[in-house]
Amino acid sequence: MMARLRKLILERARLSRRFFARRVSGPGARAPRTRFIALAALAVGLAPGAGATPLFVDCRGAATSAPTVILEAGAFGTSADWDYILDDLAKGGRVCAYDRAGVGRSADDRGDRGVLAKAAELGALLGQLGETGKVILVGHSNGALYIEAFARLHPERVAGLVYVNGVNGTAADDPLLLGDLKTEREMSGLAAVAGHLGLAPLMANALAHGERLAPEADARKREALRCVACLVVARDEDRLIVPGLDVVNRLGPQGVRHIPTVVIVGAPYPKQRLARAWRAAEIKPAALADRSWILDAPGASHVSPLARDRAYIDAAIGWLRTPFTTPPRSASTPMAPPASGPVPPGATR
Repeated sequence: MMARLRKLILERARLSRRFFARRVSGPGARAPRTRFIALAALAVGLAPGAGATPLFVDCRGAATSAPTVILEAGAFGTSADWDYILDDLAKGGRVCAYDRAGVGRSADDRGDRGVLAKAAELGALLGQLGETGKVILVGHSNGALYIEAFARLHPERVAGLVYVNGVNGTAADDPLLLGDLKTEREMSGLAAVAGHLGLAPLMANALAHGERLAPEADARKREALRCVACLVVARDEDRLIVPGLDVVNRLGPQGVRHIPTVVIVGAPYPKQRLARAWRAAEIKPAALADRSWILDAPGASHVSPLARDRAYIDAAIGWLRTPFTTPPRSASTPMAPPASGPVPPGATR
C-alpha cells in the first residue's frame, strides 16, 4: 500500500508541475517547480485547522490517589490512537490523551515543532488539566522522546515513564537507527505532499486501517489524516526528531534515575538486524532507572500495543500505580510486577 501511495504521489506531482508549466510564461515568471512549491506553501498557510480548542484533550476515569496517566502519541498520531487504552486505564484512575498543537483537533499555535517545545507544550497541558502533582507519562514511538525530554527537565513532576516502541536519545549512537529515522522523515515529507495533491483520503485509509479502532476513534483518526495543515505540522515535528536526539542527550539522565520506568518493545520480525538494533536502543532507558521493567512483545507491530496487544500497557500502568514494596533491583534486570498484577504473554520477567 505504501509503495502504491508513493507512486501515486510522484505521478500526481508530475501532472501538477505540467499544469503549472502551461500557465506560467514571460521573462519574470517562476520556473514550474518553484511555482508549484510556492503555491503549496500558500496552501499550508491558508488551510484551516481541524479543531477550535487550543489543545484537544480526551480524559476518562475519576481521579484517585494514583497519579494521572498522560498519553503522548507518536508521529502523525492523535488522542484517537489511544481509545482502547483510555477505556482500559480509566478503570483504575484518571487518564488523558491529547492532540498536540496543530494536529488532530487542537488549534495550531504556529510555534516551534522541536522536542523542547513539545515538552513545554506537555507542561502547559498539565496546567490546562489542573494537574499539580506527579503524573505517569506514556510515550509511543516519537512521542517517547517528548516525554523523555519533559522528564529530564522536570523529574519532580513525573511518577513513572512508559516507553512504547519508543524513540529515545540513545538512538543517536547508532548509524543504522539514524538512517531509519531519516527514511521516516522522507516518508513524512511524502505524506504532506500527498495531502497537497489530494491523496490524503487514500493515505488516511492506509494508515488508519491497521489500527482497527472503534468507529468514533477511527473517524477522528481519519479526520486528522485528511487535514492537510495537520499533515504539514506532523511532518515538521518529524523533521526535528533526529536533531532532537542530541538535544535530549544534552539534558543528561541524572534526574530520571529515580523515576520508575517501563519499556515495551515489539516487532513482527524481532530477529532482523534493524529490529535488533531498535530493541538495543529502546531498552536503554530501563538500564538508566533504579526501578524498571522490560516487556518484550513478540510479534507485535509498531502500533499494536495501542490496540490488539494493549495488555502490555495495561500491565505497565498497573505496576506504576502500585506503591513499591520491594527494594530496587539492578538497573539491567527487568523487575517483575506485583504478584496480583497481570502478566502479558511473552513478558520479560
